Amino acid sequence: AGLTQLHVDVFDGVYIDSPLALTFGPQMVEGISSRFGAHNLTLDVHLCVDRPQRYAAPMARAGASRVIFQWEAMVDSTSYPLISAIAFADTLRSLGLRAGVSINPSTSLSDVYPLLDTGLIDVVDVLAVEAGFGGQEFNAVALEKIKELRTYRDQRLRPRGKDLKILVDGGIKQSTSKLAAEAGADILVAGTALFRHSKGFDIAVDELRR
Repeated sequence: AGLTQLHVDVFDGVYIDSPLALTFGPQMVEGISSRFGAHNLTLDVHLCVDRPQRYAAPMARAGASRVIFQWEAMVDSTSYPLISAIAFADTLRSLGLRAGVSINPSTSLSDVYPLLDTGLIDVVDVLAVEAGFGGQEFNAVALEKIKELRTYRDQRLRPRGKDLKILVDGGIKQSTSKLAAEAGADILVAGTALFRHSKGFDIAVDELRR
């Protein structure tokens, strides 16, 4: 269908305090990796969990390509979120994983610029919905963040030999995918628009890629 990446959301029902915000753990990630590993797809694991540092080694063993951690989980779990985030990203890279960071619509990009300046992060997941539940509507504040992040990357990172991918996740469908791409997003993550499309998965992918 033309997919280049798989993006799986790992929620523990604790960080987001709801029994509905519970998905799966390393065992399922391992199963997904085993099933699709031969297709050379990037397997992103988005951790929206309490104390995400605990999941680094298990996700590496499970076959993840990259772990994207929720910035707000660091803020909520430690008095020194930047130091903890840098240490976690460094741990991920030492395990052979790439590292990414995800931010909610209500979080300012300026909060994570010091982390991005380290060069340890290779993707920013700009959430267009509040983390936790599928089917939410796209929040247009994400478009401004994508534009701001693109400018930051082009003017501040690339001149120093560093790079960054911009990923947008949440509320992605045919109409919003075009807006996100025009704003500068490199990677689009879709869930509901793919799996609940009336004409099936392949048609949904084709529509998003137009």
